[in-house]
Amino acid sequence: MTRSVRFRIGGGHSFRSGRTLLPFVPGQNQECPPLEGMSPSVVWRLHCIWMGVLLGLLLAAPAFAGDQPAGGTSVGVAPGGLHTVSPSVSVSSRAPMKGDPVTVLVNASGVVDNLALRWKGAAWPMRESAPGRYEGLIGVDLDDPEGPAALSVEGFVEGVRFRAEAELIVSPREFPVQELTLPKGMAVFDDATLRRIASEAAELSRRLSRVTPPRWRTPFLPPVEEYRPTNFGSRRVINGDPRMPHSGVDIRLPKGTPVRAIADGRVAFAGEQFFGGKSVVIDHGGGVFSVYYHLQEFSVAEGREIARGDRVGSVGATGRATGPHLHFGVRIPGGRVDPTRLLALPGG
Repeated sequence: MTRSVRFRIGGGHSFRSGRTLLPFVPGQNQECPPLEGMSPSVVWRLHCIWMGVLLGLLLAAPAFAGDQPAGGTSVGVAPGGLHTVSPSVSVSSRAPMKGDPVTVLVNASGVVDNLALRWKGAAWPMRESAPGRYEGLIGVDLDDPEGPAALSVEGFVEGVRFRAEAELIVSPREFPVQELTLPKGMAVFDDATLRRIASEAAELSRRLSRVTPPRWRTPFLPPVEEYRPTNFGSRRVINGDPRMPHSGVDIRLPKGTPVRAIADGRVAFAGEQFFGGKSVVIDHGGGVFSVYYHLQEFSVAEGREIARGDRVGSVGATGRATGPHLHFGVRIPGGRVDPTRLLALPGG
């Protein structure tokens, strides 16, 4: 029989956890004098029957009533009567803003099997940062609506399934409006160019949809030594025409400045794009990707394993760029987030 109990996680979120309880079976879960052969007194027999009924009611009742304080846990009983303790779950922010990354931590007394983080209708793997400690990353896309958003974690502890649910509240964030005046050739495209743009976007989206085992570790490393980012989320108006928001940051540096990988991973894309020019995309696993555009050159090949701090190329002005700079972007489960806030996450 499966029961459900509510408890609170760190940060004040209310979670729900399931657990399996041992059913009451008369004559098996308690000891009574036999009713055959030499009969005991009627009083003793009635006493034993009532004790059995009470024991069954206690076993079938929830282990906890109501909410527990922040950081509480839930106890379940597995088949055979062995007690298990549901992992505690915490998040880095209860009210993330648009473009914010959120870390999700699971602490358990032992191994958690088939652990999955569910966010925006998809399941994402978590990484084990230490024995019994698991970490995941989710993101609030810069265009997400404000208001409540559901998050859950589920897995198995000693064969007993647990599930925890919480509600985050997406908070507003103001983004700057950037008005640009560009030559017509940089703002209006012919049909062949539009087909190329659409094809490149579809291929990049396909690669960004792959989910591989997590390889990233916090803290992430800035992609350049002098990290001075601008323009994340800016609403661009080009020649009076509103365009898509800027999904990364721009870092203006001299041509040839080395660019490095922010975490371990594998090169998911290395090539030329219409908008991005010479571009590199690194898959860090668990739905986490980093993007490097407008490079002067790239020094990695697709499929190559890469380590945190490895050189991937150098700052340039290729593609649709008005001057030398690095466009640096990050995609994590949930969408496009502010790279600067990702880099600010503390080490696990």
